[in-house]
Amino acid sequence: MSKSSTLLDLVAAQRAQMRVIIALLIASGLLLALSVPFVEPDDRAFPILVIDVVLVVGALGFFSTTYWYCTKRAMED
Repeated sequence: MSKSSTLLDLVAAQRAQMRVIIALLIASGLLLALSVPFVEPDDRAFPILVIDVVLVVGALGFFSTTYWYCTKRAMED
């Protein structure tokens, strides 16, 4: 068994926890969306808001793609 296959097996075993992480990221995204109207580009909090949006969107994309792949892999087995 190759190292990548072993790694994919370990990641696929955590599929139930990925659903919780995805739900938390969606909630974080909604809270960020509520704060966007109150922050303007001239505020000191604007760079933090941009970093938070990038992190939440990136993590949501990563975990959603990983969850989809693990589900697809489980259905093929």
